[in-house]
Amino acid sequence: MDEGLEHLVIKQMAEVQARHPNLELQRDPDGKLWVRGGVGFSIEHDTRTIEDRYQLALEIPANYPESPPFVFETEGKIPKDFGHFMQAGNFCLEAPVEVNRRFAQHQNLLHFIEGQVIPFLFMYSYKHDYGVLPFGDRHHGAAGLLQYYTEFFGTSGITAMKLLKCLADDSAPPLMTCPCGAGGKLKDCHGPKLDELRSHLPPRRFEAELREMIKIAKTLEIRLPKSQVTPKRMWKQEQRRLRRSNRQRRRRR
Repeated sequence: MDEGLEHLVIKQMAEVQARHPNLELQRDPDGKLWVRGGVGFSIEHDTRTIEDRYQLALEIPANYPESPPFVFETEGKIPKDFGHFMQAGNFCLEAPVEVNRRFAQHQNLLHFIEGQVIPFLFMYSYKHDYGVLPFGDRHHGAAGLLQYYTEFFGTSGITAMKLLKCLADDSAPPLMTCPCGAGGKLKDCHGPKLDELRSHLPPRRFEAELREMIKIAKTLEIRLPKSQVTPKRMWKQEQRRLRRSNRQRRRRR
């Protein structure tokens, strides 16, 4: 365990426990740091007041505070069919890049708990009590990610995928024509939006998200401008497969 990391988390926990005294810092036998315990809240929304409490475990990643904690609910109070979970069972608070982007503004446990974790818990409690989500719902998986990027860039879905390709390829020259089609230079158009996201996920993660979006589009038989939305590595892989397939066909003739 890095002493600097442990010192930082201990310092931030003093602030956390002043507001949430039931949360405690614990260390696993392998040295991993966790924040475990109960979190309660009382939030008013649309003249309705939601009061609730959850038992949580926040896993502190080794590269904290470059990355936010992973959050788990430990009592099984939120059923898996709620849908807002990652594959490992931790909360899917928002689109991954948005979770990282928001966390980077403070890199602070208390801000993270009160600004991202508690709103997630409130969202479930509200739906449990009233049958609907308080702020509407995004689709899950790749469809939800596409919805996020569409809203973030203020574009259509296909245009958002074109912009996402810039992040996936790690290539966005400021003087290139913006992929949105408005005709301006990237630096004067969607370049600043790309800059907001670029540092919060590696290109491979953006590429993986874009690949899933393309897969869904194929399933739904949505026609895409392939060369404009397909990540460079994926495009090269497809071209190699196509050449192999053509060679095999020629041999069979």
